[in-house]
Amino acid sequence: MTRPLLEVADIVRAQGDRFIHSNFRWFHWAHRKALRAIARCRTAVLGGHRDQCPRCGYRITSYNSCRDRHCPKCQSGARDKWIMARQKELYKVLCNRPSEEENRHRWQSTTH
Repeated sequence: MTRPLLEVADIVRAQGDRFIHSNFRWFHWAHRKALRAIARCRTAVLGGHRDQCPRCGYRITSYNSCRDRHCPKCQSGARDKWIMARQKELYKVLCNRPSEEENRHRWQSTTH
């Protein structure tokens, strides 16, 4: 998986403090907490572990996620699962829908 050129966390790290300072009147502590979690997600601040390929021995550091419900990185999996479930439901509805001919026959039988 490739990393996008710009992530929400990059914007929060670059401009988050300035945004909080300029909007302090309405900015709640819960907003600050969410922005702080987004900024720290999958960085060394939250710790991590080393993964190694069993075949070639290549090593990479994987950083821990924040698991905050507002974090776009952490919740993308849950969002994708939800979308897939809704698509399956919609597919069942569309596949079980009566055909045009069945609808016409049903309408004609009730009017005569």
